[in-house]
Amino acid sequence: MSSKNATKEWSESRKSDFNFRFRTSIAAIIVYFLVGYNFFPFKLPVMESITERVIFTLRWQLLGGFTLLMGMMGVMGVRGQSDAAADPIKGNAEHLTLLPRNILQNTLEQFIFNFVGQIVLCTYLSAESMKMIPLLVVIFVVSRIIYKIGYQIEPMKRSYGFAGTFLPTMATYAYCMYCLVSYGPGYGFGK
Repeated sequence: MSSKNATKEWSESRKSDFNFRFRTSIAAIIVYFLVGYNFFPFKLPVMESITERVIFTLRWQLLGGFTLLMGMMGVMGVRGQSDAAADPIKGNAEHLTLLPRNILQNTLEQFIFNFVGQIVLCTYLSAESMKMIPLLVVIFVVSRIIYKIGYQIEPMKRSYGFAGTFLPTMATYAYCMYCLVSYGPGYGFGK
């Protein structure tokens, strides 16, 4: 093995650390959804139609959108502390905003991915199952905060927050794909 390839591979301790964080994240997500779904703290409105479920889901997306605002404020905070970073056109201080821009970029990507999944998901859920939407939004927001804090401490520590947003979103997409294949794209029309 050449030294060039060795720098691209993770050390055994890093692999072990990543695997531990990944497994811990999965366990925490499962516990969160089991407890949250069974002990949901408030009564849902009556949602008889897909339109009502989409409106309900859209309203919850406002909280997820605050994570984008949080990311923008992070970039603005760095720019406000430095004359060099305040002028991005000159380009001589973009390294100062690299971390908050990375956080904002990943949050934007995750938000769009999550948003689309939840909109499609709500069209397949029953009115009683709509409590999944607030649960998904809350874990998204909390995980984005954990992602930001972890990334600022050490880049590898962002994995808990990343897993908390990415894994539930992937599960949402998997369920929606299952519903699309099983029920077809016309499911729920005419109700």
